[in-house]
Parts: sequence; structure tokens; C-alpha cells
Amino acid sequence: MLEKAYQVLQNVFGYEDFRLEQKNAIQAALNKEDAFVLMPTGGGKSLCYQVPALCFDGLTVVISPLISLMKNQVDALKINGVAAEFLNSTLDMDIWNEIYQDVISGDVKLLYLSPEGLASTKIRNLLKNANISFIAVDEAHCVSQWGHEFRSDYKNLGSLRELLPHVPMMALTATADQKVRDDIIANLHLKEVREFVSSFDRANIRYEIRPKDNGTKQLLEFLKEHEGETGIIYCGTRKKVDQITEKLRDQGLNAYAYHAGLSDVERSLSQEKFEKEEDIIIVATIAFGMGIDKPNVRFVAHLGLSKNIESYYQETGRAGRDGEPAVAWMVYGLDDLVRNKNFLNNSDASGVYKELATTKIDSMLSFCELTTCRRKYLLSYFGEEYPRDCGNCDCCLNEFESHDATLEAKKFLSAVFRTGQNFGAKYIIDILRGAKEEKILNRSHHELSVYGIGRETPAKEWNYIVRNLVFREYLFYKNLEYRTLALAPKALEILKEGKTFSVNRPLKKLGTGLKTGLSKKREKLEISDVLLEKLKARRSALAKKLRVPPYQVFSNRTLEDMAERLPRTQEEFLEVHGVGQKKCQKFADDFLSIIIEDKQS
Repeated sequence: MLEKAYQVLQNVFGYEDFRLEQKNAIQAALNKEDAFVLMPTGGGKSLCYQVPALCFDGLTVVISPLISLMKNQVDALKINGVAAEFLNSTLDMDIWNEIYQDVISGDVKLLYLSPEGLASTKIRNLLKNANISFIAVDEAHCVSQWGHEFRSDYKNLGSLRELLPHVPMMALTATADQKVRDDIIANLHLKEVREFVSSFDRANIRYEIRPKDNGTKQLLEFLKEHEGETGIIYCGTRKKVDQITEKLRDQGLNAYAYHAGLSDVERSLSQEKFEKEEDIIIVATIAFGMGIDKPNVRFVAHLGLSKNIESYYQETGRAGRDGEPAVAWMVYGLDDLVRNKNFLNNSDASGVYKELATTKIDSMLSFCELTTCRRKYLLSYFGEEYPRDCGNCDCCLNEFESHDATLEAKKFLSAVFRTGQNFGAKYIIDILRGAKEEKILNRSHHELSVYGIGRETPAKEWNYIVRNLVFREYLFYKNLEYRTLALAPKALEILKEGKTFSVNRPLKKLGTGLKTGLSKKREKLEISDVLLEKLKARRSALAKKLRVPPYQVFSNRTLEDMAERLPRTQEEFLEVHGVGQKKCQKFADDFLSIIIEDKQS
């Protein structure tokens, strides 16, 4: 059967070989064993179930969380000549019934369903009557109550095992610690499960994290270094998404918003533009990105703190799926910490879950405050040892000096105490800097001994010190809604016991240094830029005609390989990376004519 899997890989998808864990996971599926697959975004998870699906005689059912994800994958499969369909609420009833009959007749190889759809009696009857060989549960972290995107309808997927007890099942995700893995396996009732875990390392992504000063200004500076590149910007609120989108458009950037407050039409338009256009920026809440396979996203920027490392890893993983250099950039501040904890405290989650989520927020903060290799910390969080410093994060590329801030810490803690522990950071800083604000004068706080004793320290520096005092638990938020600060028991160590308080500062300001012109691969290849642009133009025209994203016709890597090999016949065209039989039949003449014409000219 593995020989057949290789034939499918080469003839349908146009690839020469499997990655190690892909091969092992596919072998397990072909042996009809249950499997759990953990691979990073861009690691080729979908092939782990798509290849076996084309080796089995019957139907493969894929459970997918988002309608956009279903459509994206089905479109990509169809363009490779695969009989794939999806059933969900967006379809016209006549089309829905037609696909239903095709499934019953055995004319469909892969059927994508939503977890909600499984509650339908008609769908369950379909599953009973169809010849089902295999089940795949994509984005399986949604199954676990401990996962970062838990969905209650996913937890009911265990009923699939009762409905189809002898059908092998594969669960796939890009992000899951051991607790989440165990929960997924238990909830799906996987039996004698084989586990396949790939490295979490995305070596081509550079991690950059900076304290937030003026977030919008910092973002605009970052975008200047990435002019003309495609990227995603994540914001914590819908309001912020709208503000940033408007700001970017005012700067002449091709930016679109995406969040749950927009209409279905507006969201679909933003997603379609992102998939089909180059030089585009999507500004979004975390609702955007799952299932988007666009390979040439050059940056993912977070304008605020992610709620946990799992979310951060998955979101940043949407950059650089083509293997070329990409940047994961973030600015963070106390306001993000307050927002995340406020959201958690006001949720209906259980006390146990809130405790776990708080721990995850703290881990994310620790990650942000690092002065040592970020990649090493990130991988160790997921249980993977990284033996050296990566040389591709801001901490590795910078040097830090320790600064004694004990005096400033004492001043701030004293001011918090003398004002009754009832005010936020900005108000305390205004007192220390001697601001003549009406609210300070009305409360007679200008008469306090701490008033004006911190004039020589810039507000930006005070914010940095306060953030460190909070993160290191010398201060805590007594009231999250009003952001009032109070002394934690540890504060006495500085105020009374003579403990020193130091902060680390980078010695130099780093740019990303990653404005991507020619890729590293292309620098080594003898490729005509003129020819490559002609191939890209033809790809865009075909994609527009077929109403699919350009990368579903051919990836940039495929076009570069084409421009290097210069095939002249269909047989030679089949040798190009990412060209299978169906795509060769469909597109060879279009691209060969350009190559031959270019060579003659």
C-alpha cells in the first residue's frame, strides 16, 4: 500500500517524497490504525489524510471547523483532479442534495463536514449508509477543553466512534501540549493510537517582541521595513482592528479588516482578496487565518499580547509557509495583560480552567520578557529540546545590559502606597513626574512627599519599570476593570529589606533585516526575473478564470523550479516540483508556451 501512496503523492500532488512523520502517519492510516498527528503549520498535515484517502476504495470523511477551511481545501483538491466535496449550511439545497447522492453513489473520495453538521439526522444517516474507509479530524485541539480554541460541538465527535466503530480515525493539530494531546485521544475514543509528533521548529521565522510604547507608531515603522509584502496583523479588539485598518489605508497601504462584527459579505471579501492578491495586509482579530494556506505571507504582527503561547504559535505559523524568511513581530504592554485577564475573569469558564488559563497568560508574559533565545523557550514549552541558541530571534541578535532600577522601584511602590493603592499606573507616574493635573491637585496629592521625585525619569522608562514590577509580582491589579494597582507582599522586599531591583535593556535597536527581495534559494539559481514575472502573470490570469487563489494553481516554488528547469515538453513539465498528472494536463500548454517564447526571444 505504501507504494500506492507514493504513486498518489507523485501523480496527484507532484511531490517526490514524504517527510519522515508524514510517511509514518500515512503508513499507520494504511494499516487501519488510529493515529494522532502533531505537525507545525506548513508541515504538510493535510497530506497525512489526503494521500490515504486516495489509496482506500471507500470514502474519507474530514471534520473541519471552518467553512472557509473546507472550501479552501476542496478547491485545492479539485484542481488536482480529486473528487472532493463539502456539505454545510452555505450550500443551496439542490446542490446539497446532489452532493449527498454522489456520496451515496460512491462518486466522492473526500467529504468535508463541520462538527455541527454531525448533529443532523440526515448526515448521520449518510455516514451509516456510505462506504466509509477513513475519518480525519482536522484542527483537533478544538476537541480538548484544555485546548486554546475549545469548541463544545467538537467534544461530541466521540460519537463518531460509536456510529462507525471499525473505521480508523486520525486526529491532526499544529498545537497541543501533553495534557491537550491526552484529552483529544480520550474524547475521540482513539484505540491503540499511534502518535506522530514533528518538530515544532519553524526555522525560517524570526521572532521579534518589543515593549509597547506607541503601538500604532511602532507598527508603522515595522511596516516600512516590509513595504510591498503580504502580512497579517492581529489586534485584541474589533475596534482596534477598524482603527488600524483605517490608519493603514490613510498611509496608502492595501489593508482590509476581518472580525466577527463585519457582515458575512465583508468578511468573505477580505478573505478572498487576501487569498487572491499580492501585496495585501489583513488586520484581524484571532478569528482569521485558520485553514488559510497562502504560502508567501512574509510577516505576522501582533499589536498586543497573545492570550497564550499556543495561540501565538499557531498565529505566527501562518507566516513563511513557503519556507522563505518571515517575521513574527509583537509589541505588548500592561493594557494587554489587563484585557486578557479581564476577559478570562468575566467568562463563564470553570475555576479550574481559569486557573490553567492564568498560568498560560503568565507563560506568555515570561516569553515576552526573555533576554535569552526565544525559540529555545518556545520549543521547550511544547516539550521539545533545542540544543543551542537559534541566532534568528531578537534576543539572540542583541546584547542586553542589566540596569539597577532599585531607586525607581522604591519611588513607584511608595507612591502606590501613599495614594492608598487606589490608582492606575498613569496616575502614579503623573504624580512622580510632578504633573499639575487638576485631578492630582483636587486630591491634594501634590502635597505628598513622592510628588515630583521622579521628574528626571521619562514616562516611557517609568512604564517599563512598572511593567516589570507587575510581571515580577511586586505589584498586582486590585481591580482589573479600573486597573488600580496595589502592593503585593513581595513589595516589602524592596521597600524594607533592601532587595535590589534590576531591569534588562537591549544595547541596540534592531530592524528586522528581512525585507525579502530574492529568496535565498533564488539567489543560488539562474532564473530570469522577466520569465518568472511572465509565469506569475499567466498564473494570476488562470486563477482569476478558475476563481481560485493563485497559489492553488501553482506555488511560487513551483514557478521558480519551472523557470530554472525550462521544460519544453509535457514529460519535462511533469518533472517540475508540485506538478501532478491533472495539473500537467490542465496547465502545461499555458506555461510551456511562455517558456518557449521567452527562450526564443
